[in-house]
Amino acid sequence: MSKSQKNEEQTSKTRSLIQDTFLSLAKEKSFEDITVKDIAKRAPVNRSTFYAHFQDKYDLLDSFISDRFMSIVSSRINSEKELNEETLHNLILIMCDYHKSIGTNYTRLYKSAAVLIDIKVQLKLQDIILSMLMNNKTFSKNEEDKLELLTVMISSGIYCATKRWHSKDTLKDTSLLVKEVLPFMISGLKSTIEM
Repeated sequence: MSKSQKNEEQTSKTRSLIQDTFLSLAKEKSFEDITVKDIAKRAPVNRSTFYAHFQDKYDLLDSFISDRFMSIVSSRINSEKELNEETLHNLILIMCDYHKSIGTNYTRLYKSAAVLIDIKVQLKLQDIILSMLMNNKTFSKNEEDKLELLTVMISSGIYCATKRWHSKDTLKDTSLLVKEVLPFMISGLKSTIEM
């Protein structure tokens, strides 16, 4: 193993240790109450090591959200695909799983950093949907605003419907949620592009 490979492996281990420590603390404290000093003390790493990997606790939260969300997405959907009824169906189920996973395993974090989590995940979802829409057809320069609006509407609709499901209707089977939400998405999508 080369020296650079060893360094990469060590960097990855340290980064994972910091993230795991953060998640452990997030089960005990609200996000606002967690400090870099707490993380460094429990990890155990010094604060300069923490700052070599993350700018601050917000960057660490951002990294956790991105990693967790993308691992759920990449295991279930290929962003190279076109946006169609099947991929919308899968995205709704993915978002249900995401809310359930984060809300169940990291309840304090989910509640105390909800606004930050919402923003980050919606932006990631927008990126995925935009990528898929771009695979559907080529959009002209004049259509870019319409494409952006469509992306925001679809991602917000999916995110908000699944978040509402998680907070109020988790006893409802996810397939019922898909049946309720999907027709709205499909009709809006069909009016914009040919599926």
